[in-house]
Amino acid sequence: MKSTFFIVLFCCSLTTSIISQNLNESWQIGVGFGIAKFNESDAGYIGDQYIFQTPRLNLTMPIGERLSVDGAISFNTINDVGIMTNSVKYFSMDASIRYNFDAILNNFSPYLFVGGSIVDSERKMTPTFNIGAGGIYWVSDRIGINPQVYYKHSLESYESMRSHIQGALSIIIKLDWNNLFEGGNHAARSSGSCN
Repeated sequence: MKSTFFIVLFCCSLTTSIISQNLNESWQIGVGFGIAKFNESDAGYIGDQYIFQTPRLNLTMPIGERLSVDGAISFNTINDVGIMTNSVKYFSMDASIRYNFDAILNNFSPYLFVGGSIVDSERKMTPTFNIGAGGIYWVSDRIGINPQVYYKHSLESYESMRSHIQGALSIIIKLDWNNLFEGGNHAARSSGSCN
């Protein structure tokens, strides 16, 4: 668990340095839940066929006109949600590159993505290769609903994890970094002019 803490700490410090270099209004932060599904034969090995994860946190940063980088962390802190009970743990750190398409029906912005994950199960952390699709339905200028589906491929050489599908649903909030930092710069200029 200590190694997980240091990895999360490193990602946070990296994100802080990136924020200071790329101020863009279309950064997004999300909070939601996910469900991992294993096929029947792999479920016997893993311990559960369906694993519920909450909370699931993600941060998305634009890097081009149609490309963005997304990072997510999924926990399964709740073992019993009524319709399913988890007997095994599932923690994952995901990173992906998104290709964003033009909006459909003015409010829905679909995307495709590729990336990778580190999945921590009952045995040990295992890397996976991911592909998937999703989209954001914007209910307002700042808030959206983000469904997405991953296919997480685990190489056969890694015996601690099996390939599986993960679905996620999040509430997305669009961050306005430009106004935040312009306000700070304006305040600094104002105080500087008084001296």
